[in-house]
Amino acid sequence: MRRILAVSLLFVLAGCAAAKTGLSPEEMKLATEAHIDSEIAARARAQGRSLERLLAMTPDHDEAPSDGLVVVTDPGQGRKALQRLRKELAGSPYRAYLRDDRFGNGADRLAVVKGDDYGYLATVRTDGINYDLDHDRIMERYRAWDARYGLKLVGAGTDWLEVELVTPPADWQAFAEEVYRFCPDVVDQGTGDVEALAAEMKAANTVFLWWD
Repeated sequence: MRRILAVSLLFVLAGCAAAKTGLSPEEMKLATEAHIDSEIAARARAQGRSLERLLAMTPDHDEAPSDGLVVVTDPGQGRKALQRLRKELAGSPYRAYLRDDRFGNGADRLAVVKGDDYGYLATVRTDGINYDLDHDRIMERYRAWDARYGLKLVGAGTDWLEVELVTPPADWQAFAEEVYRFCPDVVDQGTGDVEALAAEMKAANTVFLWWD
């Protein structure tokens, strides 16, 4: 009898906590398993239509559950939701990143983690394996650019990343040539020439890299 009462009490408490945060019992369970504070999970959930578990990429290129959540947004709303969510998380140890931008062709996804830019990149393990660039080589270049320009990570996935530059390059053309050597797809499948890449990066003060 006592065991039954204890289990019943746990369900009641879980239901009360879910009601307090606005999360469903399933979402509360998801947040607990992902080691994300329920209040943070509720703030994240408010910016989208559902929550998922963040999956990490292992060194063996397998997916594994990670400490983090994914917010699923409506198509084309990911970047706006990211701006709002970052304001909600300001002052907390949690960070939000763009996890998947479908450019209007499907739901966008945001990642919410406890940590910093480098911790998130270690989770998704961005690489350019089609160009023989493993995660360590990507991070070697990332650290070099971070030291030179100051990088603010906007988002990243297994084969792409986007950053804002705190200190813009003095010579955008030279920087664009360096970017092209490191990530040919941004020109060959993107801007078409290095001059256009330099102009695009300068106008947005961002660098978007992907390796197909």
